Amino acid sequence: MKAMSKKGTEHTLRVKEKYRKYFFLFIAFAVLFLVIPYCDDDLRWGSSVGMERLASWFEGYGGRYLGYIIIILLTKFYPLKVILQALTLTFLVYMLDQMAYEKQTEYISVIFLFFMPLSIFSDTIGWTSGFANYITSVTFSLIYMRYVFRRLDGEDVPASILSAIGFIALGLVNSLIVEHFTIYNFCLAVFMILYTLAVEKRVRLPEIGYLAGVVGGIALMFSNSTYSQVSSGDDFYRSVDTSNLASSIVNRFGRIINICYLELPLVVISITVIMFLIWKERRKELEGIVGKIADIGVALICFGNPIILLIDQTREYDHAAKNLVSLALLLLVLLAIVVTTGIFSLQAGRFWQCMGVIISIMIPTTPFLLVSPMSYRCFLGSYVFWIVFIYQLLALIPDTRDKILFNEKLQKYVKVVAFAAVGFYICIYASILRQDMQRLQYIRSESAKGAQKVTVGHLSNENFVRDITLREDWEWDGYKDFYGLDPDLIINVRRQED
Repeated sequence: MKAMSKKGTEHTLRVKEKYRKYFFLFIAFAVLFLVIPYCDDDLRWGSSVGMERLASWFEGYGGRYLGYIIIILLTKFYPLKVILQALTLTFLVYMLDQMAYEKQTEYISVIFLFFMPLSIFSDTIGWTSGFANYITSVTFSLIYMRYVFRRLDGEDVPASILSAIGFIALGLVNSLIVEHFTIYNFCLAVFMILYTLAVEKRVRLPEIGYLAGVVGGIALMFSNSTYSQVSSGDDFYRSVDTSNLASSIVNRFGRIINICYLELPLVVISITVIMFLIWKERRKELEGIVGKIADIGVALICFGNPIILLIDQTREYDHAAKNLVSLALLLLVLLAIVVTTGIFSLQAGRFWQCMGVIISIMIPTTPFLLVSPMSYRCFLGSYVFWIVFIYQLLALIPDTRDKILFNEKLQKYVKVVAFAAVGFYICIYASILRQDMQRLQYIRSESAKGAQKVTVGHLSNENFVRDITLREDWEWDGYKDFYGLDPDLIINVRRQED
């Protein structure tokens, strides 16, 4: 009885500690989003332009219906923006810990998220419109991915009509935010049905429900006339490059794998270290040719990753031979990661979990082999899936994993680094917000004096946000509408070198 009571007490303490973690993370994230200013397209979504788009149900603009509605809500109601963004980011950290089987990865996930490349961070966490589309799409997709992992782990997940209805709603949500995640969720839904058919010789209501929701969302999204305009080359924003198709795909492929791997040093280093630990732990159980392939693969990863990181730092982009060698080595390293992961995960009985995440990294990137624009924010989902992949690799070495994640001293250091990273961004964005409000006050002051033309300067640390100093007159029109300024006021931007 005493042992059971002690065990129950320890469980209660762990639950309380988890709630405490998430509470303080939510507070930190809320402060962060409180000081991140509106910028770029936020200003048009929050003005009369956003209402006009909503009134036409976004016809001719795009089929990201849920994503657009979220943007309007976040740009119209500032307190709601702070709360919803903080909740969503906290929930993303929670879902990542779920994918790691609740192994105290919360602060590690925060470090990964806040040490992502600034080019991705500023377009997603640092930009309200980007957050509404790209953070939400991957966060909600992790809900179904978690269900898939539970099924792959052999867990008897309850299947009922009520759960099927819930999964219909989830599938609909996940297919109405951004197009490349609509495609990803369709693939995930089809995979789960085929897996269940192959292994259990049956279909399950939740999986049928999820596929039905995704298909319904696809029908709704792509019924928007904008996609026929894309195919005909008449869309104002998106395009498909059909001229020099082969050359375009090759060039885009090289850029995609650079963005999705080479430019993620924390991911590259983590994979290198963990792969070595897996090899050290599991190599003795491999025999023959399989063991030799694992040796070669791990050697390629451990020696190739530092080399490609070094090459990337010294790359001359106009030097074709050097670029070709770098690309060839990068492809070899990526192939080694796939092969060695396959070997070790098969050995550990976690093949579908690990390979499934690798495929999840790849699928959201494939549309951008053809479709423009291809910006850094488009690869936020693949970055998050890299974090999931790292947690799956750690699961292949349970003893080592537990020593890392349950080490109290290490957890304290990780906690400090995580909150320091969030604090750093709070300071940066608070500075940008202060400058932005000062500039707005100056514009209002000059307008009140009767000025018909105002010249403003750039802000410091502008690279942390998405185009906070606008370029075109039509962009400034949205700015004036959003802040209630005189629509006839002309706003010019002083050149940065002046």
